[in-house]
Amino acid sequence: MQQRAIETRENILKTAIGIFSERGYHGTKVDQLAKAAAINKQRIYAYFHSKSGLFDQCLTTVFEGVKLFDAKAMTAARLEPSRLTEIILREYMALHKKHPYFWRMLAWTNLEDDSSLKKLPGLKEKDYTALKELFDKAVELGLLPRSVSFETYIFTLMAVSYFYHSNRKTLSKTLSPELFTSQGMEKLIAECSLMIAVQ
Repeated sequence: MQQRAIETRENILKTAIGIFSERGYHGTKVDQLAKAAAINKQRIYAYFHSKSGLFDQCLTTVFEGVKLFDAKAMTAARLEPSRLTEIILREYMALHKKHPYFWRMLAWTNLEDDSSLKKLPGLKEKDYTALKELFDKAVELGLLPRSVSFETYIFTLMAVSYFYHSNRKTLSKTLSPELFTSQGMEKLIAECSLMIAVQ
């Protein structure tokens, strides 16, 4: 693929991720995408074949662009397994802040049929394998309860970080705006770590 074609494709993807994350699949028209990307809509069909093909690629691109756990955090977790929950939760919180389209694309995808999910299995397998090794070590050391599975553990941390970002407007009104300050987030991370730790 020539450089110009690569740049055009990347421009379409970047534009589409922004629009799909704001309006969802059904709320987005190909004409809108083409206008926002400043291209002829036939370019979209040439690169992605259809609006659904473009949405699928946007979702895959967003997933591939997100690292669940960076090398620095991984090293810290290996050195201090007692802080595993805090470190993972802090990473997940930072992930959502750094990639604001991530949780929005997840939300819209979960409102659609399953066709857009076909490329997702296996995308984060390496990340989950590394996290599971850290989890197993913490359990072995008696730092996390043996009665909690890895899937439940990670699901809980993902849910907290996802919900924190996707529902901040409503929760700041129904719970407390203080929860969404930097001090509030630190308190949430610390208290979640205490709830999950072996007592």
